[in-house]
Parts: sequence; C-alpha cells; structure tokens
Amino acid sequence: METAGKQGHGLPAGTATQRFYAVTRLIPFGRLLTYGRVAELAGHFGAARQVGWALRRLPDLDTVIPWHRVVNARGCISLSESREGSDWLQRQLLIDEGIAVDGEGRLNLRRHLWTPDPSEVVRLLEAGAPGPTEPSPA
Repeated sequence: METAGKQGHGLPAGTATQRFYAVTRLIPFGRLLTYGRVAELAGHFGAARQVGWALRRLPDLDTVIPWHRVVNARGCISLSESREGSDWLQRQLLIDEGIAVDGEGRLNLRRHLWTPDPSEVVRLLEAGAPGPTEPSPA
C-alpha cells in the first residue's frame, strides 16, 4: 500500500487510479487529453488502458471528474456496446463544450488537445488543485 508523501516521479502518493482521476480533473473545458497522456502525466507511462478502466469505474458518470474529455490516441471516442450508452453521453457532453464530434465518434484532436507543461501538472497536483473543469465566467 502506498503511503503519504511523494513518489519518485514527483507526484503526490496515492493509487494509480487516484492519480488518473486527479489528472483528469485538470483538463480544461473544451480541451481533450488522450488516455495515454493522462497515464503519462499521472506517472504511469504506457498505462492507457488502465486509465480507460479507471474512468469506466467511476461510480457516477455525472461527476466532477470530466471523464468525457479523455479520448483515444486516434482522436476518437471509443464506441462500444459494452459502454452501455456512455459513449453517446460522452459525444453529447463534448458537443456541449463546443467540440464537434461526427457520427463515427471522430473529433479534431489537433485543435482541442490540451498540452500542459508536465511540471505545472505536478505543481497543481501537489497543491491539491481541483482543476479548471468549467468555463470561466465571461
């Protein structure tokens, strides 16, 4: 079991799932990350599938963790019958944020990809920042 303190990669201690959720909370409104990039920023290079499983296990899809902002490396929503409709919910949530998604689940990843400085992500995670998940008031 992991204990309080920092990991060797500079991230606060916690389970991998907790770090995946913490990174996902940082994704700004109208921006996207890939499963693989969430894993990397959480200190778990190569764990893209584990990110997907962690997000799928969220107890309630109506959550403060913007799971819908995480897509696959091809710039697509991972459409699957096993998602029991959450793929279509993800599509609608992204459209609501101004991200165009076609009927095949494709979107413009190049335009909407969030590319944070990894050291800034570590700083925000250390500070316990919830992250900018909603649009700023105009």
